[in-house]
Amino acid sequence: MKATIITQIFFVFVLKSYADDIFEADLGEEFKIGLTEKGYKSVKLKCGANHMTLTIETDEDFTGVIYTRGSFYDKNYPCFLNAAKSENRRNFTMKFNLRECNTKKKKDRYLNTLVLQHDHELIMPGDTAFNLECDFKKFRETTDTLVFVEKYVTSRIGLTNADPAVKSENILPMVDTNTNTATLTPDFYKKYKDEL
Repeated sequence: MKATIITQIFFVFVLKSYADDIFEADLGEEFKIGLTEKGYKSVKLKCGANHMTLTIETDEDFTGVIYTRGSFYDKNYPCFLNAAKSENRRNFTMKFNLRECNTKKKKDRYLNTLVLQHDHELIMPGDTAFNLECDFKKFRETTDTLVFVEKYVTSRIGLTNADPAVKSENILPMVDTNTNTATLTPDFYKKYKDEL
């Protein structure tokens, strides 16, 4: 009886070691989340005086979740959207105050990250994330009857890694239209294909 128990323990140990090796092999290099320019048709960022408005159009029906980085566990509106509960599965809008949704302020710039996650619980390969930036530090001259200089906002948007644990080594360029609205499409990154 003692030999049978020892044999069973040995068998379980060998089986567990074998399963661990298979699991590691399956999830190694092939399970990189990385940067992806797929899954969306366009993402438009419009910066207002005190808010960000995002208009997202996906290339297929999307039933995952859309949220600002750091808002996933709270799942609170306006920082989190469950696309499966939306009537339209390809067009989504989010609007939030610059003091909400984990928006960071660095001098005159407000920064955030938007994540499109297909699974309701896990970030997976194929998920997409976008750096968002509203910049209030630029000035322009306005001429009416008088010439004066005023502060105005510019919007920038670009791809980033959906996995928050990964610090991106290469910084990809962002769409910067020098206006309060910037729209990113996958075509923007065609010339940077090697960096994705």
